[in-house]
Amino acid sequence: MTRIPSLPLPCRIATPDPEPVASPSVPMGLPPLRDLQAADGPRLSIALMDGGGRLQDRGAVAALGWSPGDRLLITLVRTSVVIRRRPDGVFVMPRKPYVALPAPVRRGCGALAGSRLLLVADPIHDVLIVHPEAAVQAMLRIFHTSLAAPEEAS
Repeated sequence: MTRIPSLPLPCRIATPDPEPVASPSVPMGLPPLRDLQAADGPRLSIALMDGGGRLQDRGAVAALGWSPGDRLLITLVRTSVVIRRRPDGVFVMPRKPYVALPAPVRRGCGALAGSRLLLVADPIHDVLIVHPEAAVQAMLRIFHTSLAAPEEAS
């Protein structure tokens, strides 16, 4: 049996850490949930997501007034996705009025092709919030638990 000699690995050269660069503050969190019954309140819909991450709901995009070429900032917040129209956004609205979730975002929120997602389009805040099935199920569990709790006497 022939023995393969081990090769010495090159020494690692230590490089100084770069100076931290202050980045501008980007609002990444969720806006407050406004009254869903208000005339100008958020629009709720359920969208099917295809294999390319496209959300099959043109109504949400129309309600927001987003147009082809608008720049979008797409952020994962826990298991939900917050999409804002911003001039420094990395993603661009395509010619067809659909929003597409990038693959890393889809993986992060657990959305698969064929998933149904709850969309909350809020024109006042110019934001689209996407909740995957697991997040909606968690919200419903909490709500149903509260329904089962005995009411407190006033």
